[in-house]
Amino acid sequence: MRLKVFLAVLSILGLSSCATRLSRKTTEFEKIHHGFTGIALLDAETGKNIYQYNAHKSFTPASNTKILSLYSAIKSLEDSIITFRYRKGKDSLIFSATGDPGLLDSEVSSSTSLQFLRNSKDSIYYQKANWKQKMYGAGWSWDDFEYAFSPQISAIPVYENTASFTMENKDLKVSPEIFSNYTRIINSETLEKLKGTNEFRIPQKLQKNDTLRIPFETSEELSIRIIEEEIGRTIKIIPPGPKASHNIKSVASDSVYKQMMHTSNNLIAEQLLIMISEKMTDTMSTKIAIDHAKNNMIKGLPDEFQWADGSGLSRYNMNTPANLAIILKRLLDEKGKAWVSTIFPTAGKHGTLANLLTDEEAFVFAKSGSLKNNYSLSGYLRTKGDRLLIFSIMNSNHMSSAKEIKAEVSKLLIHIRNNY
Repeated sequence: MRLKVFLAVLSILGLSSCATRLSRKTTEFEKIHHGFTGIALLDAETGKNIYQYNAHKSFTPASNTKILSLYSAIKSLEDSIITFRYRKGKDSLIFSATGDPGLLDSEVSSSTSLQFLRNSKDSIYYQKANWKQKMYGAGWSWDDFEYAFSPQISAIPVYENTASFTMENKDLKVSPEIFSNYTRIINSETLEKLKGTNEFRIPQKLQKNDTLRIPFETSEELSIRIIEEEIGRTIKIIPPGPKASHNIKSVASDSVYKQMMHTSNNLIAEQLLIMISEKMTDTMSTKIAIDHAKNNMIKGLPDEFQWADGSGLSRYNMNTPANLAIILKRLLDEKGKAWVSTIFPTAGKHGTLANLLTDEEAFVFAKSGSLKNNYSLSGYLRTKGDRLLIFSIMNSNHMSSAKEIKAEVSKLLIHIRNNY
């Protein structure tokens, strides 16, 4: 009995010592980058808090917001992505969109949906969406709108709502091809799009096999024109109407979730919320999806939070390390270790984390989030003792470079791996 008590006391003292050392490293880290840091560390099996530092304070989560979008999607959408809903008349096929981001996307596209339209023997009609959403998310930075990571949100995205320009030998390849007649090569250093139009100006010094990408001004009408060219059929556009009961599915939902998390794909994150809204109602609206998620799936969190968009591009988003750790715990409990380790990128191996912890054997799979002066990393960590932990490290208002802040976060992760 005395031995058990003695061992228990030693264990408590050991954990206390670990927490003290981690607290010291955290405060040193905070001083180095002149910002504000929060950490939540949980035991993945029990959910017990191991360490907290400003864990209930609010931070700008950036792309850590995609963790909320991911959890909402797995709770709301089906195992395969529904691209179109349709109904048939005597001589007509009427289809509508769901907001699927994968149409003609080189990474997560499927030919199934377009082949379905191509093979129809009937006249084809596109039923417009009941669209109640702006093309840009609330709180997005206006000077990001010409970057490929900030495409417009839409009812029926095509080509990721992004135009690409590649020099193949001496010929310029434009995708979608519909923009070829609106593209000029000029003596410029940068790719430009004339404001409010889909007219593009390509730098003369574009190198062979280089590709430049820029969002285009989208609309349902433009998307349908592009689809018409792809399938070689005429599609008539009709006003919004009742939701059809038949579905055309494309790819496995997990493949879309993985692409979103590994590459931090902002369009996928935004469109997942549009798809949730479309499924739950007859309307496409980010706000409807967020309200539904907060009232039904993402509730019971320890702290209040602000959620403005799907991707985390918005500066209006505010969340806490404690909240993110709880959502990560729910994901793990509901989907399992194999699933989260596949969907989340592995540090040193995949996507946005490929350059993090490159000198270490893989032990972290997580989601990063970056906006200027803000960096967060939340996910799962396996210790040297083969213990699985859940962590959320959030930093706001730091004055360091991205490289410097990531190096310091890496040191914290290595310390946690070695001491817990």
